[in-house]
Amino acid sequence: MSIYGITVLISIWVGVIVFFSAIIAPTVFKTLDEKSAGVFLRAFFPKYYLFAIVIGLAALALIMIFDIKVSNILYIAIVSMTILSIISRFMIPMINNARDMGEKGKEKFNRLHMLSVSLNVITLVIGLFFIYKV
Repeated sequence: MSIYGITVLISIWVGVIVFFSAIIAPTVFKTLDEKSAGVFLRAFFPKYYLFAIVIGLAALALIMIFDIKVSNILYIAIVSMTILSIISRFMIPMINNARDMGEKGKEKFNRLHMLSVSLNVITLVIGLFFIYKV
């Protein structure tokens, strides 16, 4: 196991983010009505973020187990991506609750959704940085 094995994991993670953003999300909103899209996304997002967390923790565990030499900046990148995914995973119930409030929760939903999207974009950028720096 080497830094290249870790890079494969991070590349898979980045690929999933891009695939969701470019393929899954637009398809869901073009083909499903709002209620069905909501049902799908409520089932999808917990798995999406759990996948990210598992990839991040696996990369960190492999670094420790195999004593893989990783620069501090790349190690911090993996830790940051993992933490952002954990935060995003724990935001899901708050986002769902705001959405369930209807018009009353619209502003809160919009704010939380924008934060969630931003965290996902930041995670993507950090992942691309990692891949570039290896």
